[in-house]
Amino acid sequence: MTVHRLGDGQQVTVGADAWNGDSLRFTGTTNGALPAVTFAGDNMLKNVRIAGTESTPYDGAINQAVGAEVTIDHLALNHGTLFISQRPTARTAFEDDSSIRHGSTLTATGYSGQGQYVVNGTMTIDGTSTVNMDYVAVSGTGTFHLTGPQALLRAGSVSADETVQLDSGKLSLVNGMSFLGTITDSQPCDGPIGADAQIAVYNATRADHGTFNAGSGLLDLYDSSGAEVVALRFAPGGGDLYAAPTTGQATNYLQIASHPLDGSIPIDRIA
Repeated sequence: MTVHRLGDGQQVTVGADAWNGDSLRFTGTTNGALPAVTFAGDNMLKNVRIAGTESTPYDGAINQAVGAEVTIDHLALNHGTLFISQRPTARTAFEDDSSIRHGSTLTATGYSGQGQYVVNGTMTIDGTSTVNMDYVAVSGTGTFHLTGPQALLRAGSVSADETVQLDSGKLSLVNGMSFLGTITDSQPCDGPIGADAQIAVYNATRADHGTFNAGSGLLDLYDSSGAEVVALRFAPGGGDLYAAPTTGQATNYLQIASHPLDGSIPIDRIA
């Protein structure tokens, strides 16, 4: 296995299969130009790591050419920022466990919002870190695990076999109808999500009533005309859910939590 290291300003283009089984390390600093690798063809990486420090965080970028598929077994960001950018029909897969820790950020983008990302392992986001996948499609059989109060996952279109384990922090959704995965926490019998966790739905501030089926875990919220604006699935058997629109924010959203909220809309519970 070869370890490829890219520091400030270093850029490289990699052909198909050239880095199969290899590791990638980024050590770019905020004072230098962003290091970047462009994958011109399919590659399967053993791991990708950014290991900075609190005083010297590192960053890096992965670019994918048209149709290029990049598979990453392990991703580890520690005081690091990673940007992934795709051209049309490119695809990125995270096959094993990933760790986003200590003030790190992963930002995944696609050409004209058409990115394709697969998460099959567990991607752990600690209480100081952020994962931005709000304008790409996410599929697979993996889990996003949010573990602290400032953990943030921004998501857009997510397939039914993905899970968000929302012990703490915020799950931010562009659209309340395009997240098809399951939302839960480590103790779903105590509540559908963690006590200090929340879900923000940015297209659903007009919701004014709904139902929550505790047996099936389905939360359905509607506007005054009866149009459904939120359809989310939680692990069955949990406690109550509450929803209320925020006010006074730069961009207001519908907040969903496992505790009462000021201005909560009526949600009928179905046992």
